[in-house]
Amino acid sequence: MSEDLLDVERDVIGDIWQNSEIHENMLYMADQLGSRFPGTESEKMAQEYMLEKLREYGYGDARTEEFTYHGWSRGPVTLDMIEPLEREFPAISLALSPGGTVEGEVVDLGSGSPGEFESVGREAVEGRIVLCSSATSPSGERVHRRTKYGYAVELGAIGFIFMNHNPGQLPPTGSLRPAYRMGGEIPGIGVSLETGTLMLRLTKDEPFRARIVDESRVVPGSVSANIVAELPGSSKRDEWIVVGGHYDGHDIAQGAMDNLSGAAVALEAARALGGYGGLFKRSIRFICFGCEEIGVTGSTCYVDQHRDEMGEVAIMINLELGGLADRDGTQHAAFTVYQPPELEEALEALGDEIRYSLTISREFSAASDHWPFYLRGVPTIYMHAEPSPLQLIVGRGWGHTSADTMDKVDPRNLQEGAMVLARLLIRLANQEGRIAEHTPQANIIRRLEETGMRRVLEIEKKWHPNNVR
Repeated sequence: MSEDLLDVERDVIGDIWQNSEIHENMLYMADQLGSRFPGTESEKMAQEYMLEKLREYGYGDARTEEFTYHGWSRGPVTLDMIEPLEREFPAISLALSPGGTVEGEVVDLGSGSPGEFESVGREAVEGRIVLCSSATSPSGERVHRRTKYGYAVELGAIGFIFMNHNPGQLPPTGSLRPAYRMGGEIPGIGVSLETGTLMLRLTKDEPFRARIVDESRVVPGSVSANIVAELPGSSKRDEWIVVGGHYDGHDIAQGAMDNLSGAAVALEAARALGGYGGLFKRSIRFICFGCEEIGVTGSTCYVDQHRDEMGEVAIMINLELGGLADRDGTQHAAFTVYQPPELEEALEALGDEIRYSLTISREFSAASDHWPFYLRGVPTIYMHAEPSPLQLIVGRGWGHTSADTMDKVDPRNLQEGAMVLARLLIRLANQEGRIAEHTPQANIIRRLEETGMRRVLEIEKKWHPNNVR
């Protein structure tokens, strides 16, 4: 970089490190506003707060971009064992559960992996309530909750019980379908490890009958919004770098790590770079996405609304920074490359240049805001925390439970992440040549088919390659 840009970088790094804005923004939105779950007053207040902050940071054109989706209202749940004994157990509804009353035999399908469903087939599932856990599969594969629910629905289950595999009396939540298209078909509820294993002990791991009464409901035609601010470029101003993370959390917690941390880092990068409009070649668009927790809905609707502009997006950087926020971790910023592969070399060069030990990997996942950009061929990377051996065991850990709260967060880790992100953005925005080539959609579809990902997307009701939503 030029000496002028190196001076800018030094100023930006010092500003981020000396500033407490990340922590203050997180404290206010978590402790004062709450979960920011779609459709709540907390969400509306968070949108207003983020707009106000972005305008304070110099983005006079910061705006909301509204979209419609299938909203959801949580209701009380009762879970009763009715045979071989009568007993009530605590449970909560899973997001986008349609509610209703179902009664039937409960079949335990372990981790609920595709292999476990396929090994028993429709005969064992149809007309029954499926119980499975959030654990990895027997082969070590991590299977998304929506995949497990999708198999239960496809094989004719009448209800779905999702058990946390981590201890702590923490029933998990999480969405069941992509809210930009639909709600769930059968009632789905979450129970803690302690509750699930007690049910199995009482029945000696034999099938038992249960009744689920779920008073939740899907609310079609709901309205939410993405929060958007732009830093205009100069000679390449029509090439956009899109960077953002979702601001919504689940309604049972503050969602501090997942993913207020990502939204706070997006805001911090916008703040730190806000005084340099016109100095960078490319334009940067900062987005705080809504409704990610109910099927990656806000970013999907954004891409749908901007589908004609996708060719102008030079790269999309998705921020999911829960692990980076973790007070008990020693993790540092890491990146996953989705496409194209040569971005891996570019990130390795960044790590060498800034003398930061970046963990860089390649992966394939549809469960965050990079996905709709990926499907449109946009060069896509995902910023998160370096993986730890513990993650293989605990998975989400506190995420999607009532324990995802601010006491788990170390703002110093997030400051470090914001500095790494800002340094990356300065370089990408001023890179002379093209950042990366877009991937033809035919190549993407072929890869999805060859890797078996198409089947997963079909099960999750997310296979619609010719339509964004």
